[in-house]
Amino acid sequence: MSRLDRHGAVTVLRPAGPLRAEAIEGLDNQIASMPPGGVPYIVIDLSETPLIDGAGLEWILELDESSCRRGGCVRICSVGELCRDILRITSVGSSVQQFDDLTAALGSFS
Repeated sequence: MSRLDRHGAVTVLRPAGPLRAEAIEGLDNQIASMPPGGVPYIVIDLSETPLIDGAGLEWILELDESSCRRGGCVRICSVGELCRDILRITSVGSSVQQFDDLTAALGSFS
């Protein structure tokens, strides 16, 4: 089960397991449970995500795009070696900022 935590104005989403098409609906439901209004600052913590498929990559890009339209942004942190390669090869990693750990990702919003 994925976790959604608040760290001040930043929402941290930690998917548990592969980020595939079947996980997207649950993640979208968690994002929808965020308080309405305000600027969406989101960190996707991939520390428990061993794999990302095409649907997961599209979801990350769409979440970043919708956040940017509302004045916010998405950051990614704690990316494993395989996911890092996937993000690099698909250029998603150059579209969404990545950080080594959650502390660095949270600090990027200050």
